[in-house]
Amino acid sequence: MKTVVGRLTETAAVPDPLALPAEWAEWAEEPGQVIRVEEVGALLGTLHAVIVGRDEAWFEGLWVQPSARGRGVGRRLVSEAETLVRGYGAAIVRTAVPGRDYGALAVAERAGFVRHSEAAVMVADIPSGPIEVPYEAHVVPARSTDARAITSLFETAPHLTGWRGLVPLGWRFRRFVVELLQGLVRDGRVLRTGEAAEGPVEGAASFAVRGDTAIVSALAGPPAHRQALFGAVVERARHGGARRIALFVSEADVAEGLRSAFVPHPWCPDGLVIVEKVLTVKTH
Repeated sequence: MKTVVGRLTETAAVPDPLALPAEWAEWAEEPGQVIRVEEVGALLGTLHAVIVGRDEAWFEGLWVQPSARGRGVGRRLVSEAETLVRGYGAAIVRTAVPGRDYGALAVAERAGFVRHSEAAVMVADIPSGPIEVPYEAHVVPARSTDARAITSLFETAPHLTGWRGLVPLGWRFRRFVVELLQGLVRDGRVLRTGEAAEGPVEGAASFAVRGDTAIVSALAGPPAHRQALFGAVVERARHGGARRIALFVSEADVAEGLRSAFVPHPWCPDGLVIVEKVLTVKTH
């Protein structure tokens, strides 16, 4: 067996479409690399490795040819990926597994990953009519001076608290820090509410429009403010040509107050389990 490492592109999808959600490349925020194990030119397995933060990495799309299972291909892919990301300074690696994919969870546990938190991915079609927006919640784009206040708001929001300091951008989770939020604000991807643009921050939302989907990764504030922010994101999604909206939350019932017909994403109908592993420093 030999290992081949290459740049991760849209064409690097794993042979089994069930190993990744259909939108994994479209929702991706960062480039990555694909690790392949081959034998006499035949593909035995693949794994994607992505650096998502200063010292954080993300693995996804682990797949092993059915006829090669039981030969240690999966362990080799994970080991090679760990060596690769450690070389980029990663001290911790995470991945997410659909809640009822017990086989994948067992593989992760055998590789030394431990359960970190859980998430639900809810999706809904964007309605054609007007979105109800409470008049008492004024929505404006966030400014750089709002970053610390919004960070504090997000850090105490129920679903970010449930994720123990992580936030999803696309399908990948990473540590939530003020520098990350500042970058999102500069990109126009954060909205806030308050009685006035110069007043205190009362609610906030972080989002992105990727292809036909608007992805909401964080939504916080009183109910009326969350609904107003949701309506504002929908309007921007329509303008960007999106047809549906995706909401990452710690529990599915968080979406119930948004007055939209959310259903679980088909790739993870029972939610996601986020697991992580602290990488040891190898000495020679």
